[in-house]
Amino acid sequence: MPMADFEMRFARYIPFGQRMLEATSPNRTGTDVAILQLLNGLLLEVLEPPHGKIGPAIDADGVFGSRTRTAVLALQNYFGVTADGIAGPQTYALLGQSTASEGGHSLGSRTLGLASGGADVQALQVRLSCFSYGATLGRPGDSRFDTATALAVKAFQTDAAKLGQGGLRPNGIAKDATFDALWLYTFAGGRRLFVGRNGLDVVFVQAQLRSLGLYKGPLDGYFGQSLLAAVRALQQEAGLPPAGMVDPETFHALGKACKGTPPGPFPIIRF
Repeated sequence: MPMADFEMRFARYIPFGQRMLEATSPNRTGTDVAILQLLNGLLLEVLEPPHGKIGPAIDADGVFGSRTRTAVLALQNYFGVTADGIAGPQTYALLGQSTASEGGHSLGSRTLGLASGGADVQALQVRLSCFSYGATLGRPGDSRFDTATALAVKAFQTDAAKLGQGGLRPNGIAKDATFDALWLYTFAGGRRLFVGRNGLDVVFVQAQLRSLGLYKGPLDGYFGQSLLAAVRALQQEAGLPPAGMVDPETFHALGKACKGTPPGPFPIIRF
């Protein structure tokens, strides 16, 4: 599926993580369902679980039916959260999207531009910090949408449009298509990570630290002692307190060390 068709194909834009998704009649549809399906597919592709594939591959059709419910169940079972087949806060967290926010705003719930502030702004900044856009931002995510943030957003929009993401205008304002691109091309930053937190964002951090030679373990999505040691090593190299928690400062340090831009569009994404 060419990414230029994404916004048109799934038509009804619904911010990812803003509603509970479950098998109903009629089936729930929208861009949020498609992103759920695509991120699940990414996990199946890059995850290195100890006992083989964790669940079935499913098509990204934007329809939450029985096959998508089965895939959600498999994801929940693998990561040890309540297995009910419903995509709610726990499942969204596994896919890097925190639905908890300060001031009532989570990423994607409103348009963000100059003078915006809050936890959703910080989540936006941290996602960008994981890549080369952190250099444009010039600091860890701090919840203030200023000119540097707008320039970082514009750079990301330009790159995502080149990758084939449709509906983007490189204007430094974050809304609908930009949020979809953030969820599809950046995989961490929606929450702090520490021992016991697991999911796609953990896989991303494992992959980045592996590329730096700091992490030697599998991409299993579990934040364990091996990853803790690697995070502390990164923090020491960056002159940060080696607390072992991946916070905005550590995400920014990771982005500076890796200096990468987002990978190619689905289904060709590689860490």
